[in-house]
Amino acid sequence: MTEVFFVLLEEYADWEAASVAAVLNQEKGFTVKTVSNEKQAIRSMGGFSTLPDYTLAEACQKEFAALVLIGGKSWRTEKAEAVAALVEKAEQQGALIAAICDATVYLGTLGLLNDGKHTSNQLQDLQEYAGDRYTGGNQFVETQAIRENNLITANGTGYLEFAREILLALQVISEKEVAQWYNFFKLGYYEALKQELRSTSDGDAD
Repeated sequence: MTEVFFVLLEEYADWEAASVAAVLNQEKGFTVKTVSNEKQAIRSMGGFSTLPDYTLAEACQKEFAALVLIGGKSWRTEKAEAVAALVEKAEQQGALIAAICDATVYLGTLGLLNDGKHTSNQLQDLQEYAGDRYTGGNQFVETQAIRENNLITANGTGYLEFAREILLALQVISEKEVAQWYNFFKLGYYEALKQELRSTSDGDAD
């Protein structure tokens, strides 16, 4: 079973994790594991309590396919500093690294956004907070989510695009299934069905 680690800090943005975690955890061969500073319940911004599967120290001793850093209100606190070791472990083993919202700014402080295309909530905020540790301003892209090699970044409203890029990168389901899943939630149930019917009709016409 391939494990995918979701790092959740206090007051994490639950909606940014839910969509992609639900798909991953239901597919054969993948399982979602939550990681935080300690093995005690943490509360999301929406008030949900989550009991982490692993501490950061425990996670550093394991193999995993992807490290997903979920945004929230704790990425600029001391609690976040301990995540650096797990990010380094992910780099060492070639795991996918994905960050959304303020977790992208955290990656900026680690120098991970300097050599490839990436995005975040605001370039100016990223530059101001990360300071000299961030030199990738010329690689910043104003988009919902972007994948460059083994790194995925997204702004806080791009959680569906973020999920899509993770699913494609890990090849969890086929590209067609990813597109159908994305359209279902992005366009809404009925509009997605209409688009699917139009696509099928066009295919039959060919």
